[in-house]
Amino acid sequence: KKGGYRVEYASSGRAKCKGPKPCAGTDIPKGSLRLGSLVEIRGMPNYSWRHWGCTTSKLISNMKERLDGDVEELDGFDELRDEDKDRLRRAFEEGKVADADVPPSAGKPAAGDTTEGE
Repeated sequence: KKGGYRVEYASSGRAKCKGPKPCAGTDIPKGSLRLGSLVEIRGMPNYSWRHWGCTTSKLISNMKERLDGDVEELDGFDELRDEDKDRLRRAFEEGKVADADVPPSAGKPAAGDTTEGE
């Protein structure tokens, strides 16, 4: 598979996010958009998953380089709903995931939030 990355909807709720802290280790709910990076575990190829919203700017940069800047070359892209294809296209254009896509478990405060629990 070209690039070593895959995007898809989580088939179960068992995968844990391998994104940056504090989200690392939290569940990726069934049906949510996720990004996999190809890794080798005990000699077998496998994916290390993260919430789509936990995709870093550096990771997007690496994907763009591997996919010659064409998000549509991303494995699994053709199987996504149109609105999610648009989210990925926008992220590739802007070089980062939209703030609205960052999951609450990532701990990034929403615009205007000062402290949790207010």
